[in-house]
Amino acid sequence: MKHLLIAGFSVILLAGCSTDGNSNESHAEAKDSTVPFDIPEKTTYTNNPQASDDRELQQAGDHVEDENGQLTLKAIKEGQTVEEIGPIQLVIEDIKVMNYSPSPDLIDYFHAFSHNEANFDYIKFTVAIKNTSDQPVNFAPIDLLETNKGEKKDFDDDFYLENLYGDYEPGEVKVGNMGFVLNETSVEELESITIKTSDVMDGEQKSINDGEEMTITFK
Repeated sequence: MKHLLIAGFSVILLAGCSTDGNSNESHAEAKDSTVPFDIPEKTTYTNNPQASDDRELQQAGDHVEDENGQLTLKAIKEGQTVEEIGPIQLVIEDIKVMNYSPSPDLIDYFHAFSHNEANFDYIKFTVAIKNTSDQPVNFAPIDLLETNKGEKKDFDDDFYLENLYGDYEPGEVKVGNMGFVLNETSVEELESITIKTSDVMDGEQKSINDGEEMTITFK
């Protein structure tokens, strides 16, 4: 297991802007600033049927509205965290905390995720994953997420549903987003999140590498 990078993170909270030089306490000394593989760029934006387009949300207070609902950016962590977990290379970037009011046709969908499905906060991750081995593997980039308030989410709580969990063929790269509703942690209370990946599993569902744990601070 090799820690490759955490660099350039900053956080914007409701009270204003601050720069955190120790965004990830366990990885603050990592010095490699190179993403280890080419991340494919999406030439056209593909709308996620569950979430509004947040690409224009760059500063706390920014607001957008589209056919899926209304989004307001509450906090953002810019930059990249890069981890090597056995044959898996994982890049996490642009962590956003947003307030979401889904369109009326989506409210029933979010009943399973939120205590108040008409309006809630959620945390979103943009990730890229590569299987560097010559064998298929099974992997979950976020197997468990826990806030500093003790609120826990697992991969079943990801409402973006962009098929980032599961099998990776040899050399395969997947890029996408994950979103987790915050029911018990307010933005004002959010100081840190701890992310645990799954183990890397082989084709027979045997662990070939332990998962990684990383902590990212917001204050």
